[in-house]
Amino acid sequence: MERQRNHQTGTESKKRLVEQINVCLHSGDYSRALDLLRGTAAEFPNDNDTDLSELEKRAQDGVKRNAEAHRLITESQELFAQQKSPEAIQLLRQAYELDKNNSLARTILANALVEQAHSVVETDWLEAETLTNQALVLNPTHPTAKSILSLIVSRKETSSVEDWVSRARKLQASGDLFATLAWVAEGLAVHPHDPKLLLIQDEVQRDQDARRRQARRGDLEDLRRLQHEIDGATDVAAKQALAVRIQTVAARHWTDGEILSIANALLLRLGLVSQENSSASPRGKGATVILHVPRPSALEASRDATRQIPPSQTTPGPVPPQSVPTSIVPLSEVPPSIVLPGKVPTTPPEPQLPPPQAAPVSPAEPSAPAARVTSSSSQPKQPTTSNSTTLILVSAAAIILVAATFFFTREHYAPPVAKTLLPAPTVSAPAVSVPDLPSPTVSAPAQSTPAPSLPAHISTDTAAGKVTLDDEPPAESGHNLGTLLVAAGQDDAKVFLNGKLQPQLTRSGQLRLPNLELKDYVVQVSKSGFQDPPLQKIRIRKGEQARLVFNLNPQPRNPQPQPQPQPRLASLTIQGGAPGTTVLVDQNLVGTIQADGTLSVSTVNPGDHTVELRKERFKPRQFKQHFDAGGTIFLAAADAALEAAPGELKITFAPADAYVAIVKGNFLKMVSSGVPLNLAPGTYTLTARTAEKFTRSSTLEVLAGQSKTLDLSLSPSGMSKWDDPGDWKSERDSFVRKGGDFVLYGVAPASGTFVFSAMPAKGRLLQWVLNYKDPKNYVLFQMDDKNFYRTVIRNGEKTNEIIVPDKGDKKSFRKVIIRVSPTELVHQIKHGDSVTVLDRWTQPGANLSLGKFGFYIPGNDQVALSSFAHYVDLSIR
Repeated sequence: MERQRNHQTGTESKKRLVEQINVCLHSGDYSRALDLLRGTAAEFPNDNDTDLSELEKRAQDGVKRNAEAHRLITESQELFAQQKSPEAIQLLRQAYELDKNNSLARTILANALVEQAHSVVETDWLEAETLTNQALVLNPTHPTAKSILSLIVSRKETSSVEDWVSRARKLQASGDLFATLAWVAEGLAVHPHDPKLLLIQDEVQRDQDARRRQARRGDLEDLRRLQHEIDGATDVAAKQALAVRIQTVAARHWTDGEILSIANALLLRLGLVSQENSSASPRGKGATVILHVPRPSALEASRDATRQIPPSQTTPGPVPPQSVPTSIVPLSEVPPSIVLPGKVPTTPPEPQLPPPQAAPVSPAEPSAPAARVTSSSSQPKQPTTSNSTTLILVSAAAIILVAATFFFTREHYAPPVAKTLLPAPTVSAPAVSVPDLPSPTVSAPAQSTPAPSLPAHISTDTAAGKVTLDDEPPAESGHNLGTLLVAAGQDDAKVFLNGKLQPQLTRSGQLRLPNLELKDYVVQVSKSGFQDPPLQKIRIRKGEQARLVFNLNPQPRNPQPQPQPQPRLASLTIQGGAPGTTVLVDQNLVGTIQADGTLSVSTVNPGDHTVELRKERFKPRQFKQHFDAGGTIFLAAADAALEAAPGELKITFAPADAYVAIVKGNFLKMVSSGVPLNLAPGTYTLTARTAEKFTRSSTLEVLAGQSKTLDLSLSPSGMSKWDDPGDWKSERDSFVRKGGDFVLYGVAPASGTFVFSAMPAKGRLLQWVLNYKDPKNYVLFQMDDKNFYRTVIRNGEKTNEIIVPDKGDKKSFRKVIIRVSPTELVHQIKHGDSVTVLDRWTQPGANLSLGKFGFYIPGNDQVALSSFAHYVDLSIR
């Protein structure tokens, strides 16, 4: 039993160690993982576990990749110093790809991408946008990257159309048609109706249409070839493979009635579906699906009832649409001339209907069962009148649904000025006569079938037995309308368009006129008691809202018999400005930009003036402008944009011989204590190093126009902070403490870094505690001449015990470095010039910096300290 318990204990201990090793590998702490693996090998010397061997290989590979990443990072910094930013960024990308768990590589790469984007945003905003988006992938909360995106938007709005055309041509030449259309659409948002961009858009759309038609022809040829393969297929497996190929082709054209009809005929010829079940939606494994033909009152004839009708039995003539049933057309009845016919010139033009929404037909399961047709051999005869009535009723319902869709679409999408309804489309089909065959009985489907999309043009040639269909459905009509916003500054003012009085009056000083035709308009505003302002002319563009501003001045109450001519004033209009920006003309305040980014001033005297924009934490901006009498000066968003003012930072620190620097990308600035610095807004790294070569770093945010003062105490606290410093006796070059059990340091919380050199002057173990709350709750750390130990004591019970091999002479001082933060305790030991991580411990949900640090010296044991220091974290608020 004892042997079994020992074996179980060893297994659980090994399992915990493997979990810790995996955590280290996932976090990128490969050195710590190797240390744990060495400890596992020492604890289980006879264990040849292949999983541990694999973990060791991963850890060793991680150490190599981590070292290579650090080498690349070092080389990149040298390239940055030589102003070779693209080459440096390439090295940083390689470093990040080598070790994506390396947070240093991720941070440096994100900052470098942002800095490079900022340097090229004025000359190449497209490259800047690419770099900024890459940086946001690495650090989605990067503040500077978001500011650069705002600059890029401004650059886009002021970019020339040639930039958009050049990029579009490159994308088009590469064959990426979808990316080309997306780019052109973005360009048209900046340069509406530009003929070059519209030409590229038209070329790409035609190219896409041609590719779709070519693919359709190819799929039709594939179906014809499959017909011959069906004749040679004998076993079920071959037929199932052919069925899958047919369904794959049909799925690519699930709205194409012709292809679905041919696919249905081929699937029926395979004989995998019985006539009785051909209208069902089989769900069994390996079941063959009969695809539904999306036409009104679609009737799927059984293979036994399908007959080829010779041309001599058909008589041409128009037939009402409701009397034409849709049936499955066997492939042998579809001549090659059915592909891509031209429109018959004798047929009058028909209105373009937007295709009604139809549920997609899955190649594995049709959305609705097809109508079932049974021949006279299996069903009793029914009167012809009843059969015809059923067909007429079903077809008429489908026609009504299509007509309703047509009128609904026109009501919601047609321009309001279009009042004349176009004639409904005329559908012609051959009348089929089968004198010897009794009328079949048609049973309606159990559920309704969605209304299908009608072809734009249908023509028939009964003599040749041909049916021609256009390849593409009609295009949906565009919204060729625009909107005008008239701002008069007065309520109840009348608005005239091309001399026609509008029925509405202005409200809240303005009137919005939607759904205007795309053309030029002459606009006039009038109100009783006010002078009529000059007429204005504007062009309404597709999908845009134009804006006109009129200034209504009151009529003089007591006009003079001989009025003197009043000087005409000029106006200043700002759009897209920063809300809260004050506007001055010749140093005189004339207004503040409103929340919507606009300001209109109509009291500017004609002549040359200086316009100035001011806003807190931004640099002021001035313009020299000439104002003409009765004219208006417009300032757009790009003109009204303000550059953020630099922030002021003053850092005082002690001791004076400390080294303090501010770093951001290629920027490095040495800090002199008490000397103010003017820094551009952004995120910086503050680094401080003392004479003992102890280095601390922290991030620092500099805000536009803000002043900040930091007071850094860089000197460590020493022996005077112990609870009973007098109990530490000075002996030669060290301090010795005898007994006392828990000897605590008087700093709480214990965040920061403890650095000490210690040894047990008497006793076997050197012991210390962290997160000490009381004698039953703390974390105990121990060292002897072979191992490092960690034990968590909670309510007097021992948990989370680990052992890490570390050989040393217990009769000599050992230098230990302990990093304490709320989320982690990290122990390092220095051997010569190298520093090794012994332990990295976290406990989710616990603040590990709470409590105190101290030594545990039981009984008559003694501890000697040759040096001791506690460095607090940099306090940056």
